[in-house]
Amino acid sequence: MIQQLRSLPGFEALDDEVLERIVARAPLRTAAPGQLLLAAGTVAEALFACIEGALVETDGTAIPPVYDAPGLLFGLAAPRDCLAGPVGATLLAVAKPHLFTIAREYPEFVVSLMQRSGTSR
Repeated sequence: MIQQLRSLPGFEALDDEVLERIVARAPLRTAAPGQLLLAAGTVAEALFACIEGALVETDGTAIPPVYDAPGLLFGLAAPRDCLAGPVGATLLAVAKPHLFTIAREYPEFVVSLMQRSGTSR
């Protein structure tokens, strides 16, 4: 799972030891095809890092594989529904308090995440 995370925005800025600590504290979630993960208008309680499958909008438009950093970091409501893609998704769900710890201790995580994930609103 470390190699899969390393390819994702934000996570590639962290070393293996830090990634292992994140994995140890974040539950792995499996979502069925089309399953609603975060409804538009709600504030996320976890950062989703999609390590298998895909995330999509209701119309099938792709969503970045790391979702929803701005919502978590700034308390913003999700601009659109986030669903598991047509083959489902396997996600690492990083809880909001854990994300704040990572952001405080490893600011390069947030810089990379915001630059590479296409999450500007």
